[in-house]
Amino acid sequence: MREILSDTVLRVTPQQTIEECMRLMTENRVRHLPVLDGEKIIGVVSIGDLVNWIISAQSTTIRQLETYITGIPG
Repeated sequence: MREILSDTVLRVTPQQTIEECMRLMTENRVRHLPVLDGEKIIGVVSIGDLVNWIISAQSTTIRQLETYITGIPG
């Protein structure tokens, strides 16, 4: 098993943006990133978590723009 393990563990902090995490995951072809606060692991973020957040944020933006354009609350 040792021959297939990565010798460097990619990690992020809570201060990093969704976009930074997506870029890191895409460039390094990983699906999960541990989130560290100092030396303490406080969570793990998955590519699915990030995609779901982006979809939700885009849906919110679309609704807000529709309301702005039409003047009709969603």
